Amino acid sequence: MLYINQNDYPHVSYPNNVSDPESKGATSGNIRDAGCGLCALMMVVDRLTMKSLSLEEAVRLSVENKANLKPGTNMQILGPVVAEKYDLQLTMSNNTWELSQCLQEGGAAIVHIGGDREGHIGTLSDVGHYVFALSYAHGEFCLMDPAWRVNKYTIPGRIGKIREDGLFLYTTSLVLEDDTENRRPRYYLFRRKNS
Repeated sequence: MLYINQNDYPHVSYPNNVSDPESKGATSGNIRDAGCGLCALMMVVDRLTMKSLSLEEAVRLSVENKANLKPGTNMQILGPVVAEKYDLQLTMSNNTWELSQCLQEGGAAIVHIGGDREGHIGTLSDVGHYVFALSYAHGEFCLMDPAWRVNKYTIPGRIGKIREDGLFLYTTSLVLEDDTENRRPRYYLFRRKNS
């Protein structure tokens, strides 16, 4: 199973927020600072197909399809492009039950995290972020965070909300719903076609 951490790639250029040519993202953007969506898509492709999506190809697809106009990656643009290229079906959803069904049926998903906001400390990130969801069982979602680091989930406001087992993170629907409350769509559900 592929896991890729964006923090390992500060040297890989990823121009983003290019609608503001003077922004840091446009002038010196890189995978470490803005590549969570690309890393999550790479994990989806690895999980659901016999092919692989390279980091360089993910950057090229994002730039070519203008999914990099704002900070980070516009998954509403790039998700369908990757789904088509790798013969996957993509559904965008705000329903956590649909997320759990997709995962139980052998699909994979990308969860769009909203970060900190008034009255809420982000559990999976303090800013907008994408994480990869690979399974749901016994009331818990299993996730992989492209920005995982040691002690990320032991700071105040996050303690007790994520159970870690190596690179696998486990959490409840309540935590995901709180963390995605300010995002639409919340979930990008990928399935193999005809499954």
